[in-house]
Amino acid sequence: MFARNHSGAATGTSTTRVLAVLAAAGAAGAVLAGCTPDQYPTDEKGTTPPVITGDQARPGDEVNAGTTSGGVEELTVTLRNTDGGSIGTATFTTEGEAVNVNLRVAGIAPGSHGVHIHSVGKCEASNGFASAGDHLQVDGHTGKPESGDLASVTVLQNGTGTVTSTTDAFALEQIQGKALVVHEVGDTDGSHRLACGVIAE
Repeated sequence: MFARNHSGAATGTSTTRVLAVLAAAGAAGAVLAGCTPDQYPTDEKGTTPPVITGDQARPGDEVNAGTTSGGVEELTVTLRNTDGGSIGTATFTTEGEAVNVNLRVAGIAPGSHGVHIHSVGKCEASNGFASAGDHLQVDGHTGKPESGDLASVTVLQNGTGTVTSTTDAFALEQIQGKALVVHEVGDTDGSHRLACGVIAE
């Protein structure tokens, strides 16, 4: 029934095995071709199609548009009275072309307290904070209100007060290292300085 080779072994079995191997190889090739549409297997190194994810910049696009680097983004200050005790804090942040000021105080006399940025970053309690100098003026400004004039803070009967205001009279870089002063109630000439703090990052 089967032809025999010189060794006497049947050749039909060998032929059947060869056909089976070829059929399996063809099926594997079909599977590979079906797994990756429009892509073809290759033995050449470095020819695998690249995988690209996320938004891709087109030629001429500005990368990271709207972001900024460097510069001052926020300044803070702790206010202390002539005894060295903390009576409040203030935070200065940039909002567009303006500066937001958020001031909180506690443990001081009720009423309206003037709040100003002064030109010198020194808060010496021994001279009643006169070391802070006069109100800040920037860019050659000489008129009223002065650059450093901020919204007054109204302190309640429980001794606490909060005020948030916005100003375009200065930039953060122009007040860094200057002094923030809270005046006593009814201080009209700026000589009665209740608390002081140097503005820092």
